[in-house]
Amino acid sequence: MTDTIPITVQELLSLALPGETRVLAGRASLDRPVTWVSSAPSDDDAARLTAGDFAFLLPPYPEEMSQCLCKLAQSGIVGVAVIGELTPAAVAEAERVSEPLLALPPSVNIRRLERTALALLLDRGAGTEQRAAQLYQQLTVLSAENAGLAAMATLIGETTGKATLIQDKRFGILASWYPPDLASLQEAVESWATTPANLPEAFQDRRRAAQREGILEQAVPVDSLTRFVSPIVAKGMARGYLSLIGPQDKLRPFDKSAAERSAAACALEMAKAKAVSDAEKRVRGTFVDAVLAASLTPLEAARSAKRHGYNPDGRHAALVLDWAGKEHPTYRRLETLVHGITKGLEHETLVQARENEVVLFSRLEPRQGIETARRLADSIRRQANAEFPNDPLAIGIGRPADALFGLRDSYRESRQALSMARRLSDPNPMYFGELNVYRLLFQLEYTPELNAFCQEILGKLIEYDHSQGTGWLETLTAYFAHKGNLSQTAEALFIHRNTLLYRMERIRQVSGLDLDNPETRLSVQLALRAYRLLSAREE
Repeated sequence: MTDTIPITVQELLSLALPGETRVLAGRASLDRPVTWVSSAPSDDDAARLTAGDFAFLLPPYPEEMSQCLCKLAQSGIVGVAVIGELTPAAVAEAERVSEPLLALPPSVNIRRLERTALALLLDRGAGTEQRAAQLYQQLTVLSAENAGLAAMATLIGETTGKATLIQDKRFGILASWYPPDLASLQEAVESWATTPANLPEAFQDRRRAAQREGILEQAVPVDSLTRFVSPIVAKGMARGYLSLIGPQDKLRPFDKSAAERSAAACALEMAKAKAVSDAEKRVRGTFVDAVLAASLTPLEAARSAKRHGYNPDGRHAALVLDWAGKEHPTYRRLETLVHGITKGLEHETLVQARENEVVLFSRLEPRQGIETARRLADSIRRQANAEFPNDPLAIGIGRPADALFGLRDSYRESRQALSMARRLSDPNPMYFGELNVYRLLFQLEYTPELNAFCQEILGKLIEYDHSQGTGWLETLTAYFAHKGNLSQTAEALFIHRNTLLYRMERIRQVSGLDLDNPETRLSVQLALRAYRLLSAREE
């Protein structure tokens, strides 16, 4: 991948021709090498041109332009540039013979353009840096015009002729562009690129990635492709990643410079987007605080919710998230994680990081009710565990509220559920509506009667588990969690149904408990919860 590799038509287009130049035909042949560039009248039968040349054809263009383009293709001319438009028949002929046909803007000076292109052939290095700088300037203009990352990815892709991926810090695709010859590979490429393990460890660590100099060249196990990867760095941290992808023999030095400069431009765009997002979060936070303080009338709350992009209709539930350990990441990082999960739930969630917690309002789907909040909480738990495996998270869920003003009570309940989850060392989201028994047991936590009751019912099993390492208390807990369904219990414990039957019989023999008796079943379930509470306190 040195400068001795011939310049291609694509590089000529990217490095020497005006940004307004359009490809009318022959896009699949833009990788042809260019040995020389020449300008010539379109009516002299290409007498000045030889095979390997790129031709700047001077107007006026004859009516039989289709025949002229066919002759140029047959003589080995690798590409043709014209000023303005040609007839549809001429464009169709160029496409038929696979001849790259470029349309230059009307104001262009072809003689000056010819000299620029020749200078590029003789000194590719200077042209590479100059065009990369021009690309950066064009990208910053798009950012200033609020065109967004999608428009920036398109410009990068069209300039380099390479597939372009812009990813966030979690490797999610923010924007992409694919040339026609790679469009069929988009799904496979993005499936591979969004897997964190497919980047070196130094790039997965966002702080180390930001300190890395240069571009990473990496093989892509999809149709023998290769990519250049550059971190998108802002404030000493990799905020995302930019990739240019293509066949290994078609990646050029310009692509490296383009990837580096484009990543810098994307960093500006992402920093701007983050500043806007932070401002919106502050405004939303004011609304969340107002709801929790009950300082809004129902009508004011509904109007304010709509202004902040939250649907006030239907039922809602509050969720509270907090780190379970004393040492933990910031609440702002937790808020960012939650935003990443809820970004596709527009109008359905509101998130705010507070001094010592993150509060989330979730609009509940009518048919799913509280399960909407449960699934959301579980998604957050799994993502937090993946990103921060050494920092456990506790989540509490309040009961549904019929209107926005009821979220204050749901929030209060979610905090109680969170407190219970932390006390029980339960990594799973805890729903207040299922904690009525625990709320009663907490009132008896420090009484000798609760411990005596637990020992009376479960004492023999506790002693047997400790001495034999059998785990029968866990078996009983699973059995009642699945309402006595043996098949479901066995599946949850990853054991055969016959093994479960054996365990249940041994539990009866050791404990002397008659689990067919309703009163005994109730006592055992209460004792299991009491034992869990007392064990968590000891730990």
